[in-house]
Amino acid sequence: MKLRLPRLKLAARLAIAIVLVAVSSFLLDQALRTMIPPPPFLVAQRSWLVETIVHAARTDWDGTERRAVGRFLDLQVQPEPGFSQGGGSADFARGLQASLAEALGRPAADVRVRADTFSDNFWERSATTSVVVIPRLPMLLSPREAASDRWEPERFDRLRGPLAMKEIAAGRTSVLGRLDIAVRRGDGRWLVMNPRQMGDARWHYMRNLLAIAGNLLILAIFSFWMARSIVAPLGRLAGAAERLGRDREPTLIGDMRLPEFAAIAETFDAMQLRLKRFVDERVQMLAAISHDLRTPLTRLRLLAEYVEDPDQRAQLQSNVAEMETMVADALAFMREEASREPMETVDLATLLISLADAYHDLGEDVVYEGPDHLDLRCRAVAMRRAFANLIANGCKYGEAVHILLVDGEEEVSIAFRDRGPGIPPEDAERAFAPFVRLESSRGRETGGTGLGLTISRDVIRSHGGEIGFERDQCGFTVRVRLPRRAD
Repeated sequence: MKLRLPRLKLAARLAIAIVLVAVSSFLLDQALRTMIPPPPFLVAQRSWLVETIVHAARTDWDGTERRAVGRFLDLQVQPEPGFSQGGGSADFARGLQASLAEALGRPAADVRVRADTFSDNFWERSATTSVVVIPRLPMLLSPREAASDRWEPERFDRLRGPLAMKEIAAGRTSVLGRLDIAVRRGDGRWLVMNPRQMGDARWHYMRNLLAIAGNLLILAIFSFWMARSIVAPLGRLAGAAERLGRDREPTLIGDMRLPEFAAIAETFDAMQLRLKRFVDERVQMLAAISHDLRTPLTRLRLLAEYVEDPDQRAQLQSNVAEMETMVADALAFMREEASREPMETVDLATLLISLADAYHDLGEDVVYEGPDHLDLRCRAVAMRRAFANLIANGCKYGEAVHILLVDGEEEVSIAFRDRGPGIPPEDAERAFAPFVRLESSRGRETGGTGLGLTISRDVIRSHGGEIGFERDQCGFTVRVRLPRRAD
């Protein structure tokens, strides 16, 4: 037996997506830290740092190239230090300056210290080797002790001057993102000390860039997944609704993965079936009525033959003929509604040329202009009937018809231009209503049942197209637009 897992609702999917994004981001960060580890921290005891600087300052060394002091510090002789006294951690800098000046037996002006607090900024916190200066060893470095620039002023509110700075520097732990120390030599030049850089800062920025790009990619992937799971079912629902309004045939949506959309799809499918059943019943009923009208019409035609007055007999026969025409057109319309022929590829240009030739053979002035061949998927019989109705109207009310076929990338345009008065703009929509004959263009004596334009628009819209009226100085035009890819 096949195991069917329960389908998750939309809220559960969103929660899972958020958790997966957070987990993926964390794993990416850990992977980048493993591949490109951050530079190490240099942990130095304050007394060792002071003794090392004092020893280096008293050593006779005249070179300007960098010189290593053990594994941790770099020394260089420069004309000027290249930095100013203080920095972000000014209290620590003044305290260390006082300690070094006292140990060297020099004035404070001959010692310069710049100390910047360790930054928690995402871009800068591990770019270079950071320094942790602790007062003594061994020491348990708690988060409170490792606070970068925290000190308790109430402990030192009675201390003043260099002694206060020495006390502060000696009693506090400082985490420094930058530490530069310079001592003036006897020849006026400066001995500059910096922590040795254990790695290349460019790798740090590369890792941060990769982290940002990776997190954006993770977010994009999961966002696309969630958007697709939400939008795709809505697209299917919209497509089914559009086809229902065009073809009036139910398009069952089928299986939906989200329970919320599954309920909507089930309701929509049931609505389609009910609408289809309702329309079919009305069409069949009207078709049956139209069919049953033929028998009494036949009897009326026979009775008309016994009318002695020729004028009355002719009028009665004319009325019966008009009723038979209306019934025939109604039956044709109902058959079109009840059954849809299959779609096939049709040479639309050849179809229009054959219609133009047929009407020309009947003595009508019908001219075709356009390509010799143009393939389009459509229902050939229905399309031929729709075009024939438009040509017949143009010949009847416009004296002549000029057919213009234009092929476009997205749609095909067919214009039926005649010389008649056309249809007023205010009556354009009413002209498409069933059994409506506009007095300005149609009368009882001209015949017609008012179904020609109705059938034409129904056929054209069933192919995803549109029909409309245009008027210019050259005459009246009925323009049909059909999409290149009809469903």
